[in-house]
Amino acid sequence: MKKYLAVLFGFVIIGIVLVTAFTIPTRRIVQAVQPTLQPTETARALTTPTTLPPSTPRPLTSPDWSDVSVHRKAMKPGFESDVESFVNANRYLIEATLTFEPDAVVRGAALVRYTNRTGESLSVIVFRLYPNTPALGGRLNVTSVLVNGEPLEPSFSELRSVMGIPLPIPLEPDQAVEIKLDFNLVMSRGLNTSYGRFGYEQEVVSATAWYPTLSVYDPGEGWWMDMPSPQGDPAYTESGLYDVRLTVPANLTVAMSGTIIERRENGDNTVTYRDVTGPMRDHAFQVSSRYAIKTQEVEGTKVNVVYYQDRAADPVNGTEVALQYAVNSVKTFNAAFGEYPFLELDVVQNPTPSGVEFPGLVQISQKAWVRGNDYLEVVIAHEIGHQWFYSLIGNNQVRHPWLDESLTSYTEFVYMRAIYPQGTKAQDYVSGVERFYTSYTGSGQPDQPLDLPVKNYFNYAYGAIIYRKGPLFYVELERILGRETVTQALQEYFRRYRYEVVQSADVKRVFEEVSGKDLGEVFRKWVEG
Repeated sequence: MKKYLAVLFGFVIIGIVLVTAFTIPTRRIVQAVQPTLQPTETARALTTPTTLPPSTPRPLTSPDWSDVSVHRKAMKPGFESDVESFVNANRYLIEATLTFEPDAVVRGAALVRYTNRTGESLSVIVFRLYPNTPALGGRLNVTSVLVNGEPLEPSFSELRSVMGIPLPIPLEPDQAVEIKLDFNLVMSRGLNTSYGRFGYEQEVVSATAWYPTLSVYDPGEGWWMDMPSPQGDPAYTESGLYDVRLTVPANLTVAMSGTIIERRENGDNTVTYRDVTGPMRDHAFQVSSRYAIKTQEVEGTKVNVVYYQDRAADPVNGTEVALQYAVNSVKTFNAAFGEYPFLELDVVQNPTPSGVEFPGLVQISQKAWVRGNDYLEVVIAHEIGHQWFYSLIGNNQVRHPWLDESLTSYTEFVYMRAIYPQGTKAQDYVSGVERFYTSYTGSGQPDQPLDLPVKNYFNYAYGAIIYRKGPLFYVELERILGRETVTQALQEYFRRYRYEVVQSADVKRVFEEVSGKDLGEVFRKWVEG
């Protein structure tokens, strides 16, 4: 994700002694095309932000949930029918208003339609209020709950990051329920947490996990209620359809997951944007008065580069090359894994120290946004790679971070080989990762297996194991099976599990089926431990 906390070395440091790499101060890391963040992120104390007066519940009219035609507008040509399979998936209709008081405050209401696809009778539905976790350090309050029009009192746990809504009548398999939630969110001015994914800093609002989010019901385990580690991604979600109406001050430029299909001026110096998505696991938005947008279409998708207009005249401004790197990434991964199905993809300059991914939107470090900085190319390729592995193929990033991060780090190798087929640049990049990993283990650090929860990797282990050992696992599969077979397996993996949530066993199953080989030994050695 997310934070690109362990972005592999980049080109200009190949050949440098790597054993000391993880002790370089942050300011030197930027210069050396290293990760722009030490591979740890600390928890934030929960804030005591602006005290909000009670607000009147916002009236919302239930839509025709059987009609998903508006969501076809978020799909690129040829993929419009994908939304038809999500009529009974998680559905969100959200209306919200962003104001500055002086903290960034979002007041809104959500109509959520949940269909019980668990095969079990449910007496409670669980939502996650992720801003209340120490990983994000904001404050999300739910002020009223209606279930099928009737008021109910929810329960809260885990620092109010878990909200359980008891149902008056158990929800049987294949039945649906409509839940209305009024909420407010406060992001204190200066807040910038979880690798920049969430906060209000430098006149940029980064709103992710900004609404009450349905949790995931795992078979045999029940609702997911773990407290995420600040070191990794904080959320675990399933694909659903979003219809979001966001009102903001008129001087702000907005970037959102999905496609903005309507812009309405309200006459009070505010603008309301209507944004719809195809099947996406999350919804994110970024807003700032500093933003402007450049667009280029690539293979049916509009790539929008959202950049700081106040820095546009800088001779080393990276906007033009960022657009080219993004276009190259989409082309490369379309060919390597399968087509990106959405109409738009936003690449957003942001105060993040590294890079962070969300469905249809990636944040890229403003410090890296420099022409001639090779790290800019690497971090853009990595975060766009997450559109395939995290967004389209989902997983529990808290318990199994290797499923998205390790494979996405391997997509950097795929990108380098495609864009630089001549010379040694691509192989030098892979060799640099190998040298870092062997230097890490050679220094006495633990060589842990890949498939552990984020919280099990201490200090620099998360970056070294998940982001360096992880992609090298796929290089080992190339050695055993051949690169062509690995590519075929990843294409089948994408075809089979697009829009789904996977487990580690699914990766092994696909590779064994495509290759016709028993890969138990290599998975035990690298993945299972």
